[in-house]
Amino acid sequence: MEKLSLNKLIANDIINYGMDKTMSFNYMVSLSDFLDDYDDEARDYIKSHINGIIDAIHQNENVAQLDYDETRSEFDMVFYFDGLMSDLDKEVYEKAKELGYDFELDELREISYDIQNSDIYDNLIMNEILEHSKTMGREI
Repeated sequence: MEKLSLNKLIANDIINYGMDKTMSFNYMVSLSDFLDDYDDEARDYIKSHINGIIDAIHQNENVAQLDYDETRSEFDMVFYFDGLMSDLDKEVYEKAKELGYDFELDELREISYDIQNSDIYDNLIMNEILEHSKTMGREI
């Protein structure tokens, strides 16, 4: 297993930021906006190791394409669809395909959100916990 480096950790932070913000397949992350969350020492490190961070972003399994605009200091990332979805999003996506529907990512997320915030979902979880607690996880 390959060890994480500081460059990879920062690259992952940039990627996760973009993946959390996007409502489609791509997102542009401004380096200057991203650096606002870091102290001076970290900013200096990021600026002096930007090429290694860019390489780490290129190698990330969730990033299909990366363009870094040096003049604007922006990461333009295109993400793989599966990497943008939670397990529930993926389940909704598969069920929708079975029914002949093709939803956009924001629509999938909205459906998943509605499911997770429904009384039916809460009741399902409670019932599974109660049922599981009867045997404390042991087979009878």
